[in-house]
Amino acid sequence: MRIVSFVHFAALTARHPISHSHKFLTIRRPLQRQFSYNSLPLQMASSSVKAEAEPRKRSSNSNNTSNSPSRADKKQKSGASSDIELLQSWIKHDNHTYHVETFLTASQAYQIRTRLVSWYRANRRQLPWRGDPGPSYDGSTVGYAASASSTASSKGKKKKGGKKDDGSNDGKDIRSFFGGASKVKRQKTTNESEEEKKEESETPSSMEVKEESNTVEFSAYGVWVSEIMLQQTRVEAVIKYWIKWMDSFPTVHSLANATPEEVNAHWAGLGFYRRARLLHAGAKRVVDEYGGIVPNTVDELMKVEGIGRYTASAIASIAYGVEVPVVDGNVCRVLSRLTGIANHIKAPVMKDDLGWELAEKIVKARSSSASTKADDDNLGTPGEVNQALMELGATYCSPAGSGIDANDPLVEFYVSTRLGRAIGHVANSKDGATRDHIEDLVAKGAFGTDKNKSRCRLCELNGASNAFYSISDRIAADLSTSPNVKLETVSAIAGHACLPIPPPKKAKREEVLAVAVISSRVADDDQLRWLMVKRPSEGLLAGQWEFPNVEVWTSAKADVKKGKKDKAKSKAAIEVPIIDPTKRSKALDSFISGILDEPIAKKKRKQIKDAPITHIFSHVCHTMWIEFNHLDEDIALNKRWKLENGREAGWMSEDDMKDVGITSGVHKILAKVKIM
Repeated sequence: MRIVSFVHFAALTARHPISHSHKFLTIRRPLQRQFSYNSLPLQMASSSVKAEAEPRKRSSNSNNTSNSPSRADKKQKSGASSDIELLQSWIKHDNHTYHVETFLTASQAYQIRTRLVSWYRANRRQLPWRGDPGPSYDGSTVGYAASASSTASSKGKKKKGGKKDDGSNDGKDIRSFFGGASKVKRQKTTNESEEEKKEESETPSSMEVKEESNTVEFSAYGVWVSEIMLQQTRVEAVIKYWIKWMDSFPTVHSLANATPEEVNAHWAGLGFYRRARLLHAGAKRVVDEYGGIVPNTVDELMKVEGIGRYTASAIASIAYGVEVPVVDGNVCRVLSRLTGIANHIKAPVMKDDLGWELAEKIVKARSSSASTKADDDNLGTPGEVNQALMELGATYCSPAGSGIDANDPLVEFYVSTRLGRAIGHVANSKDGATRDHIEDLVAKGAFGTDKNKSRCRLCELNGASNAFYSISDRIAADLSTSPNVKLETVSAIAGHACLPIPPPKKAKREEVLAVAVISSRVADDDQLRWLMVKRPSEGLLAGQWEFPNVEVWTSAKADVKKGKKDKAKSKAAIEVPIIDPTKRSKALDSFISGILDEPIAKKKRKQIKDAPITHIFSHVCHTMWIEFNHLDEDIALNKRWKLENGREAGWMSEDDMKDVGITSGVHKILAKVKIM
């Protein structure tokens, strides 16, 4: 066991104005997987929190030096005691039911549901698939929460160049992100305390989309299309694609009747092209088996191509009002912070199993005094509850959320902030027995490593202990950079930032490609034509058109040669080699000989010796070395033909490329060649 400091408050005591000296707690930290967090700036807190975070002022009245505690001090001590009791129970818990029975009782779930619905109705984003008249916001979902919460904290500070912020933007709040309040008429919740949200992704290429403000009628089909597009793609990137899609394919029948190339052309730039193919196939099934009417139950929806549990639940709850939860990464983050789950949002038990049970508690929550659902308008619809949870996870409860923003509808319910405060209180406590007890619990690891010992299924093995250390480190780091902020505020934000825990990092597979860009012209046409091949019907970018290319190196094969030990090391950092240019050219010659007549295929190509083009997907990174040649020979450029391996090849103009839809990677290569 190595000896480490619980939190290095010793060096901070002199600078941090607290009523008594910080105590120290030395913990024997078990040798288990540790996490390190980069300290986010405390400016994430809202203006109200910033004001609250001012250091405690010492009274100038000598008569106030009495040992009698004030009412505020008693209340603070009572809260600290409650939080420390919570911390102990959290470290010791050994069953997943703890999270529900302690933090998500029927009463708590009802309050959470009504707060969410009230907030969502007043602040929800205006989005076209919700039947709203066109997009009113085009910024970053996660980025807004951080920038909005830091706006107030920058007031009065000097900007670059010496200009002082006059606070003229102080009126900007989270509604700017949502595009204004919804006009839905609603009744206020009775218990509101405030009146006051595999990636193969590609950066969407430039796409001609009509800026229309006319409303698309709300429909189950529209929800279906939006949910497929939103998988691993930002909302702001989807909006224009969805509008164009619904303009071209307004019904399930029109999509079913479209050609694969028409579908690809409308999807080009969104990435994850398999989604488009499955959406197309799904539309055909809905027409053939359901008469063009989108099914209204989760079970029937899951029979449709491309629709899994998440998408089926989203369509059923949003379009048809079916009372089922919808769980994605944002919802998992909210649940982790509401109930103190020490696990990452990609853990199967969260996203595929027990996380759904927790979300269901909120979606099906009822008031004990309401006899029927109709008696309580505050409940909202299942679709509203699910969208509110997802919206909250993308704004106030995003990874950058502080957990103490007064405008956050669930600010009173976060266990994450209570745990953070408790850890801060323990470190600053005069009660040595409490510190020793917490030290023993954490050092042993609440869940241990004994496979026969019962443990919480929702939390990662030793998850509470690891989260405890991460929160401690975060508190120490933030106190060192913001010594004048109250310990309670620093601790609460630290607890919120460290839950959920980060997922284990996986290194992307690296592939080096040699790419041939070959152009020519038709005699009576000035427009260039480019040699293109169609990718196989399965796998990455299936069915998409691209420039001829061949893989000349991959880290997957390199890992096999290195063996398990070196493979583990390579996860941290994969070094991509520079493949000999002669080897690249020979590999391309062999590939192109199967596409063009050999004399033409062997024509020498110019190697672009600048830095290669890098294109990143969710699990693989392509490093592409380009070779270019323009052919002067009279070639039949207008035809397409089949290759021996079953793939297609052909000569395409840029207009042709637009018609079939090309990927962002092809756009990058074309742009590079055109500026030569």
